[in-house]
Amino acid sequence: MSVEDILKTKGRNVYTVRPEHSIALAAALMTGKRVGVAVVCDAKGHIVGVVSERDIVAGMTEYGKGVVDMPVRNVMTAPVVTCQPGDSAKKVLEIMTERRVRHLPVVDHGELVGLVSIGDAVSFRLKEAQLEVGVLRDFAATR
Repeated sequence: MSVEDILKTKGRNVYTVRPEHSIALAAALMTGKRVGVAVVCDAKGHIVGVVSERDIVAGMTEYGKGVVDMPVRNVMTAPVVTCQPGDSAKKVLEIMTERRVRHLPVVDHGELVGLVSIGDAVSFRLKEAQLEVGVLRDFAATR
């Protein structure tokens, strides 16, 4: 199963903020949309970072309460690791594990087309494994 399959199931909604937006605005967006991450894009729409709840908490630890008035660029994770629609769920999990990230923006020909979380990838990988077990079980039963 590929990233494209994951996006077909979960949708392609991606919430973005600009690097100069306040952390308060990013936090309000994530809370309102019930997501844990926003992709940070410049004025031309190029991905320049990712800001997550974890980044905001780390910013609070480093800068104190004033962090909410700071620009997103102060706490965002950059450079960004991305994946492509044709990548497998297994490959995405390997990237996430190796790079210690929980979300990967999906980029197709330079355009942001979705976002995959570690939960999405694990869920699809489990379905893939269950399908493989079923096929093997059916094969063994016919022998």
